[in-house]
Amino acid sequence: MIGGRMLMESSALDAELLALKKRVDELDEQVRALTAAGLALTRGLENLQRITADPPSSG
Repeated sequence: MIGGRMLMESSALDAELLALKKRVDELDEQVRALTAAGLALTRGLENLQRITADPPSSG
């Protein structure tokens, strides 16, 4: 009985660990996407500042 219980608990723990790993992988993907978006926004703002700080010469 104890051995069977250990197997059931082990199986449940394995399932829980698998679900947690999947969730961590999903969160990692979201972090990568948000980081890329943040970098793109930063580059865009830097370009905008450069454009507004150095207007083209008209001459």
